Amino acid sequence: MNTKRELNDKLLLQDFVGNDRLSESMDRFKLIAEGYSRIENAIAVLSDLKKRTSYIYYGGITETLGLCSKGECHSVNSIWEEEIFRCISTTDLEKRHLDELKFIHFLRNKPQKQRSDYYLVSILSMTGKDGRKHHVRHRVFYVAIQPNGSIRLALCLYNLTDDKTNTESYICESVSGKVFSLEQQDYNDLISTREKEILRLIDRGMQSKEISENLSISIHTVNRHRQNILSKLCATNSIEACRVAKQLKLI
Repeated sequence: MNTKRELNDKLLLQDFVGNDRLSESMDRFKLIAEGYSRIENAIAVLSDLKKRTSYIYYGGITETLGLCSKGECHSVNSIWEEEIFRCISTTDLEKRHLDELKFIHFLRNKPQKQRSDYYLVSILSMTGKDGRKHHVRHRVFYVAIQPNGSIRLALCLYNLTDDKTNTESYICESVSGKVFSLEQQDYNDLISTREKEILRLIDRGMQSKEISENLSISIHTVNRHRQNILSKLCATNSIEACRVAKQLKLI
């Protein structure tokens, strides 16, 4: 899925700090993830984005879904819990990835020291091996953010829920308990008015020379804006930048 590829690039192509000393406290984070799985009967997924490895701890929910036995722990060479993803409906899985993209952009506007105080909540429809569908509350925490703002560790929790009244995703600030509707966030000031102009022309298939002539600015200025757009939208190329901008309703 395109959104998953974009999210994958944003998480894996970060500028990770060489020596962040996280390995010294990694066992503590693993114990925290395992604790969630035991206390909440959740599936807890701790992903090391730098090493591209995930540790999956299975609580009681896993027996309801028919995945494996309670108490198991799997280590996978990926930041994605594909075995769990296979239980999620295609629509909900695409929405989950898009929600996390929006969450990342939400955090970019927050002071770096406060970014670990926020987490994302979504409701997913998951199907067990017996064919039964279950409502699952999914939470995403970025539990280790490096000095340069790169996300090093992500913790995802899956819990069964019987609450079918509120299926809208939201962001919660854990310190105050304040809730932010994901759909009501305004990303309009993420890029400048000029950058939006250029992005619209890129989306129409124009090259830098054509954009330069259309806006009466130098090619150097166009290319500088293009690089700024990629950086601000965490995109790796112009096609991805246009897609993200549309998802965030910037163009």
